Amino acid sequence: MPFEFKKTEIEGLMLIKPHMYPDERGLYKKYYEKNIFAENGITCEFTESSDLYSKKGALRGLHYQTVDSQAKLIHVISGVLFDVALDLRESSPTFGQYHTELLKAEDQFVTYIPEGFAHGFISLTDDTIFSYQCSGKYVPSACGGIRWNDPELNIPWPLKEYGVEHIIATEKDKNWPTLAEYIALRK
Repeated sequence: MPFEFKKTEIEGLMLIKPHMYPDERGLYKKYYEKNIFAENGITCEFTESSDLYSKKGALRGLHYQTVDSQAKLIHVISGVLFDVALDLRESSPTFGQYHTELLKAEDQFVTYIPEGFAHGFISLTDDTIFSYQCSGKYVPSACGGIRWNDPELNIPWPLKEYGVEHIIATEKDKNWPTLAEYIALRK
């Protein structure tokens, strides 16, 4: 099965069905190919690759980077992840809007998040493993965040549906500014 690229309601943000070849041995899955991605408008150079292992209820985000903003390519290897991308591109018609994806390992989807977004996620099952690639360079001094449970954003985190009773997050992630506070600080 060849790659399939599905646009979302937010310009540049895509859901991708990877190239897959199942046979009696198992499954071969290619989730990135530079030329095919470029043909579909994704031309950034991925420079970092990481795997995350998360417990149920582990939350990270919504993180952004003000210098050398990073594009991300995300796919779940095992478990279930609720993924959120918040558009922080000031010139974008969808500035302040978010897109969510429920990423399950068995669905095999890949999410592409362009530069200029805040990104966050929560593991909805124990032993969730996911992999992501980033463009650019990680610059710790340029990192910030938007509060994951900002009441004005009202992101529909599916905590009850997955029996998440306890959020595991850093104090930083629990206390980032709201989107309104972020906008006020930028002025």
